[in-house]
Amino acid sequence: MGEDEAEGREGVLSRRLLLGLGVGAAATTAAACRSSAEPPTPVDPGPDGRISIASYGAVGDGKADATAAFDAAVRAAAGKAPIYVPPGAYRVTRFPDLPDFTTIIGAGADLSTVVYDGEGTLITLRDRHRVAFSRMGFHLTGAKATAVQLANSFRCSFDAVTLRGEHNAETAPRFHGQRGVVMEENTGGTSFINSDINNFGVGITTKCIQNYVTACKFANNRISILGSGADHNAGLSLTNVELVGTGDPRVTETHIRVEGAANDWFLTNCWFEGCDTGLAIGDANGGPAQLGLVNVKIGARKVGIDLRYCRQPYLANVAFDTDTGTTAPPIPVRIDDTGCPQGTAVNLISGAAEDVSLSLFPEGWSVQGRYGVRGSTVLGPMLMRAPTVADSPAAGPVIRSDDGAYWQLVVDARGALSTKPLGSKPPR
Repeated sequence: MGEDEAEGREGVLSRRLLLGLGVGAAATTAAACRSSAEPPTPVDPGPDGRISIASYGAVGDGKADATAAFDAAVRAAAGKAPIYVPPGAYRVTRFPDLPDFTTIIGAGADLSTVVYDGEGTLITLRDRHRVAFSRMGFHLTGAKATAVQLANSFRCSFDAVTLRGEHNAETAPRFHGQRGVVMEENTGGTSFINSDINNFGVGITTKCIQNYVTACKFANNRISILGSGADHNAGLSLTNVELVGTGDPRVTETHIRVEGAANDWFLTNCWFEGCDTGLAIGDANGGPAQLGLVNVKIGARKVGIDLRYCRQPYLANVAFDTDTGTTAPPIPVRIDDTGCPQGTAVNLISGAAEDVSLSLFPEGWSVQGRYGVRGSTVLGPMLMRAPTVADSPAAGPVIRSDDGAYWQLVVDARGALSTKPLGSKPPR
């Protein structure tokens, strides 16, 4: 290589170096001029194209403040991409406002946890639709804190989510004011699936109807579910739900309490234990229009079901047991005959006695137990077939005459039929 050729090559290299430095400087200047409000480009998009909060500085060590990282991730997603929360504990001072269709996904209910030490509401969903949380947890330490509040929001969901407070036997009554979820202002279609709501003063407070709890567990809440508002609106549907507490009376008072005039409450395949009272339904100011319990087991220390006011209660295949550590058997059903004069009970089972006593039910109730039926009223013709004749003379049919009097058919030793007057009140 000649001297002139070497000089030419050095010149080319020098120009390339200067050009590279110039491009780098321009890029740096452009980055510096970018608006600070614009979220940075994620360096870790997370699995399946999700936007990871780790891309924005969240470390998940339980100490560092991850509030800004959540803010940036939510802005970047803009309700159009899922947000990913890697395993770890992320401490925040607040949660960002979530637009419609926001989806936040963690690595697991006990793996990805948001920790909130404040006294206010962490997540507020007002006029929001289809906001979803999945496979993550929230831990609240403030004595008056609320995890989630939904107002006039529809079709939001919590799937495999753990909400946890600080209420237990040792901390009571300090955390009685903690709330897990509050639903109000016509919020509807909210679903809780395979989720846990534990250690709150009140797990779920609902002031609206048509929301759903499925395959969930409520543990060690003072009140697991509260229906309030007294405006004929509060209601809830629960299926395959477990509501439990410890044997310590300082922990769980009542699993389900409905205060004042409410709407429909439907429970199917539910398990209650570890409480003073399983369900306290209604009060002097009113209660739900309907209460339906089907395939439910209740273990309580004092009262299984306390029916104070309900227009149309229906109990079917409900089993009552003595709660663990309780010496005296509880009252399976306590019914206010003024607030609940009518109702239906079918196949109630007692684990502490031969049968649930018919004396527990007001006269207006229709009750079908192990050994008979009481209170049923036949409104049309009835055909009876039996292989044997009743042995009791009191087993004769009762009929009502046109003037409202009741008569019983009786038979004498010669087989002659006659009637026996029973007065104007139907026999019980």
